[in-house]
Amino acid sequence: MSLKVGYFQTLDLSTEDKVIIQDQLYGSHTILDPVLNDLLRSPALARLIGVLQHGISALLKFTPPVTRFEHSVGAFLLVRHVGGSLEEQVAALLHDVSHTAMSHVVDFALSEPGEGSFHEVHKMRFVKTTQIPDILAKHGFGDLKPLDEEQYPLVEMPTPHLCADRLDYGLRDAVGFGNLTLEDAQRVIASLEAFPNPTSPYRLLVLRDQGVALTLARGYMTSDRNVWGNPAHGNLYTRTAELMRFSIRGGGVREEELWSLSDKEFWNKMREVLDANGQEAMKRLESEGLPDDKEFPLPRGAKVRTIDPDIHDPSSDKAVPLSVLYPEYATEREQYVLARKALYA
Repeated sequence: MSLKVGYFQTLDLSTEDKVIIQDQLYGSHTILDPVLNDLLRSPALARLIGVLQHGISALLKFTPPVTRFEHSVGAFLLVRHVGGSLEEQVAALLHDVSHTAMSHVVDFALSEPGEGSFHEVHKMRFVKTTQIPDILAKHGFGDLKPLDEEQYPLVEMPTPHLCADRLDYGLRDAVGFGNLTLEDAQRVIASLEAFPNPTSPYRLLVLRDQGVALTLARGYMTSDRNVWGNPAHGNLYTRTAELMRFSIRGGGVREEELWSLSDKEFWNKMREVLDANGQEAMKRLESEGLPDDKEFPLPRGAKVRTIDPDIHDPSSDKAVPLSVLYPEYATEREQYVLARKALYA
């Protein structure tokens, strides 16, 4: 019996010692590793099935309902695909485990200026309340090192490099938004490798095919323009964040409920605790549709997301950025960043 856990993904948990993952992007995978089995069945991870990648944008159906759970599984499958260690696979699976209801909307609501993302700042606060430390200790990871994903280059790398986190959400979202085809995404996976090898201290996700890399980079840029860095979606985030802040700071919703409620449950809880003005603001969000993005600036300092995938160049046996091998892309990327920053308030 399959459980739908995301827009592109189902799990079969019917057999105790294995999990079968069906992912439209990455195919079918049977997971036998005990630690991965235990984590995939844990309530701490399963709660992410109710947390949408795009927060209020997805809750109001302006974007497809891609879940934090399927993204976490997708990042782990990418590390597995290129031969990453079991430890690095665990780190990938857990990299978003502390995400709250409404995903990054909470950053606008509760994070202090200059502070990191709320789920990263409060990761251990949440993890300590779960079975995750016991599961990790049971399987030989008592030092809890896999909870620090920054130590694993296949999982996290600074922008504009590829890493499992950035590549999975980039592919999953770009296909969901219609900016890449499913076949495009599958060609990216077929071209992907860990360079120089999966265990090198300097390991890096690279692509073998320059044309595939260019298609990916452009699809990623279009996703930023249309959704991730789009002023209309930003407006939805800031309006929702204000309601979240009132609900939590006013005591109507406990901060801990950010980790116990799904997006839908959190939205309904806010409706119960907000005053008439807050409830009216929620109704407007639900009824007005997506605002015209030309009506709003980008918040100053808003992230402009682009990638510059590294290519395995066989002539030099080095990883070379796409922008070096194809200078036209360097110009295209630079012009895009400048155009977006021109929209800053």
